[in-house]
Amino acid sequence: MTTTSSPPASTDYATGQLRLPRVEVVDCTLRDGEQAAGVEFSVERKVALAHQLAAAGIDILDAGFPAASAADFDAIQEMRRQGVGCRVGATARALTGDVVRAAESGADDVFVFMPTSNLRIRETMGIDRARAEAMLLEAGETAMSCGLALSIVFEDATRADPEWMAELLARLMDRLVVGRAFLADTVGCGDPESINRLFATLSRRLGDDIALATHCHNDLGMATANTVAAVRGGARTISCTVNGIGERAGNADLAESVAALTHLQVAEVGVRPLTLPALSEAVQHLSGIHMSPMKPVTGSNVYRHESGVHVDAMLKDRRSYEFLAPSWTAQEHEWVLGKHSGEALVRTLLAQNGCPTDDDTVRTLLAVVKEQLSMRDAELLDAGYRAKIAFERAALSGVPVSSLLATARAGGPMPS
Repeated sequence: MTTTSSPPASTDYATGQLRLPRVEVVDCTLRDGEQAAGVEFSVERKVALAHQLAAAGIDILDAGFPAASAADFDAIQEMRRQGVGCRVGATARALTGDVVRAAESGADDVFVFMPTSNLRIRETMGIDRARAEAMLLEAGETAMSCGLALSIVFEDATRADPEWMAELLARLMDRLVVGRAFLADTVGCGDPESINRLFATLSRRLGDDIALATHCHNDLGMATANTVAAVRGGARTISCTVNGIGERAGNADLAESVAALTHLQVAEVGVRPLTLPALSEAVQHLSGIHMSPMKPVTGSNVYRHESGVHVDAMLKDRRSYEFLAPSWTAQEHEWVLGKHSGEALVRTLLAQNGCPTDDDTVRTLLAVVKEQLSMRDAELLDAGYRAKIAFERAALSGVPVSSLLATARAGGPMPS
């Protein structure tokens, strides 16, 4: 696969170090993340999270859809009133009223979205390409007249014709000041090779006059990889959500994307890695969507080691089984005494605590550890699983359809 990057990495001749291109980060947790089924952020919690995201170094927030939600409108107004420390953007359809509502909310930027695949334009929208272009132009002119920085979002771009999208953007840029063009993998059907090719194609066609931006969904588990591939193909802006929450299987994960771009030396990102674990914890708490312990970068198991072979190697050199150092996100290694533990860990723990470390003692204590594990009550696992299922049904299932139907038949207010 041939990859390109725009702008390419260069060498700082004063220091001899590689100088990577800077990539802008748009965080969509407050908008796309909240669209995950069953998730709802109150205005107060949305504003508090906006402050935390800004403090983490996010460049722009996709903070909501004010034309569709009075709560989003109020939240964006409150963010501006409180002086959230980054740019605040609002999402809008390619409709004049939506764009005006975004401006009235106090947003700095507006993300105007329009489907670009034939399926979405013709079958879902019931229009043709000419009408889609006219709507984007009118919405863009409204954004400019309202003083909003304009980004165009091509929804379903991975199932659209790249040549038509390039031509459409070129025509729009003749009439409008467009800062970014998001090429959205709306249904998560892209793979790194096709995403890289898409961005490289449009980057060559459009040059540096516009920042291409990526917005990847995770339906096939490739959102982070696709985000990296997009940057290698010329994207200068990425969009992510904390913990990857979002519609269906979610979005590109913020921590994963930042870590991959940084440690694979693809691009520089202004997000502060030390803030990522706290952000992950906050969004788990506020959303009710709890992460797997094995979640990359911020998961609770990422720097925990049990296997005897692994621990023995890690005790000799921490790089043996870790590419990403825990110190990057202010985390620490943890040794777990378990079924797969070996003598090296037991001996190390005993030595650190001033206990005998002869072979007989080590072997005896290792046997005790494994015996204690074999006696652990499996009911604890069963109870934890039942609690998880009960929580998800109570907290993430929305309003029962039966309540809707009962209210419709009774003609009264919805029950609280």
